[in-house]
Amino acid sequence: MAKRIPDELYADLALVNGKIATMDGGDSLAEAVACKGEKIIKVGTSQEVDAYIGKHTEVIDLKGKLVTPGFVDTHVHFSSGGRNVRKVDLRYVRSMDALIEAIKKKAETFPKGMWIQGYGYNESKLKEKRFPNRYDLDKASMDHPISVTRQGGHDGIRVNSLALEMAGISKDTPDPVPPSFIMRDPETGEPLGNLREAGAKSVLDLIAQEPVLTKEEMKEGLVMTDTLMLSWGITSIQEPGAPMDFLPLYRELLDEGKLHIRNSFLIAAPSMGRSYHRNERYQVATDLAVEAGYATNFGDNHLKFAGIKLGHDGSMSAGNCAVYEPYLNYPTPDNYGVVHGFTNDELNSGSALAEFSPIVIKLHKAGMRCGIGAIGDRGIDFYLDCVEAAYNEAPRPDSRHSMEHCSLPTQEALERMKRLDVTSSTSVGFGWELGDQHRGFMGMERMKRYMPMRSFKEMGIVASGNADWSVCSANVFEGIHVCVNRTSETGQDLGQSQAISVMDAIRVYTWNGAYITFEEDIKGSIEPGKLADMGILDTDILTCDPSDISKTKVLTTIVDGKVAYKRD
Repeated sequence: MAKRIPDELYADLALVNGKIATMDGGDSLAEAVACKGEKIIKVGTSQEVDAYIGKHTEVIDLKGKLVTPGFVDTHVHFSSGGRNVRKVDLRYVRSMDALIEAIKKKAETFPKGMWIQGYGYNESKLKEKRFPNRYDLDKASMDHPISVTRQGGHDGIRVNSLALEMAGISKDTPDPVPPSFIMRDPETGEPLGNLREAGAKSVLDLIAQEPVLTKEEMKEGLVMTDTLMLSWGITSIQEPGAPMDFLPLYRELLDEGKLHIRNSFLIAAPSMGRSYHRNERYQVATDLAVEAGYATNFGDNHLKFAGIKLGHDGSMSAGNCAVYEPYLNYPTPDNYGVVHGFTNDELNSGSALAEFSPIVIKLHKAGMRCGIGAIGDRGIDFYLDCVEAAYNEAPRPDSRHSMEHCSLPTQEALERMKRLDVTSSTSVGFGWELGDQHRGFMGMERMKRYMPMRSFKEMGIVASGNADWSVCSANVFEGIHVCVNRTSETGQDLGQSQAISVMDAIRVYTWNGAYITFEEDIKGSIEPGKLADMGILDTDILTCDPSDISKTKVLTTIVDGKVAYKRD
């Protein structure tokens, strides 16, 4: 008689009778997977996994459904879920009247005099095809100062008349040095409420004085964000510029069992208000991290230090990321965008490189990763110059510095990325919501190298995927759609030569994402010994009509071998 296996040795969870996209080295497909504790213990046929099923094993009959590794989104501003709980989400308004009404409703719940802040509108998707101005926002409230920011950020703010009055901005206020500006009525000189860079400083200083969010408010927002990510099958993120004051909240929620997402974070400096000079915030973050002796991958499998977030060069949809050739169809001619914190003269003279590269060099020598925000081709080249300066001083193979967003690299930039072992945390998800604007500003010739997923793969550059949530929806299937179909939400062509296969697109959002943060040995694929993070999909995206990929839903999300989310 065969000796009975003790119950405690059987799997805790088994998925059987399905299609498992393992994302192992050979892109193998399996039928079933068994999990014990937080780890995967067996991947194979349903018959093979049956041997691991005991009377206490939870068994999910997949009935042919596709299972993928838990998705890894490598650029999620997770703390925004906590910071935005008092703000108005304007991402899905489609007319000026709807925008005004959304702000008005929020204002009715706030005491008079308290700031109302909205975020995420996109003027190209409004019926009126224009930005809101002070007079539009006045219709929402004359008793509250109001500020709104567009989708993607990096485009200043729009405010109402009360906000301008409180900030002391009038027709007599001197114009700031470009590219900062105070937009004015061309006839009267009165400010229209559109403020950028230094022109917005006095308003931002006032907003910074608002009562701080309570801990409970922030925690509530974070729990809602956790559920949102799980609903898209996301089990791991890299958070760029995670605020230091949020890290204790993450820890509390993990200890309370209310947080499931794994967060490998790039830290930012503590809040310094709006008075910091140029790149001082990055210098402070660097000095603090080096002096504290931080090391990449310090932490645990749910909350882990992954490096420092540095730099940015604006936003392509806002028309201010740094490019070599001017924007097309832009309201003002000869617009080449900016690298944040520097004038074009400073970029051309080399003084910008002399100022910024020591920050990268210091982090590189300390053994840390840099996640550097770079979108336009000129911005990418500038930050690659900084990385190359660090390598020249201290060659360090496999350092995996990343270009965050990396939307428009040149062929020369790709060759440098390969040589310097720089990865790309690619905001390919932008293509779904913002691709129409990007195409309009860049033109089809430049779209041939827009989010160049095929070039990354062919050149051996590891490129992960993201949507820069909350800038865009973190719906992974919209990002996979862009990788595969190379079309926007409205069907516009985003450069067919950069299309990749569905399997390769899944890899972008799984194994590649894990690699970016040195975690490919513990997650990113469904293999024995790895963390048991998986998603069960309602659609087989490997075989369905490619046009249906974006409609896919996640039925169940598993983290640490336990069901963390189940669609109603």
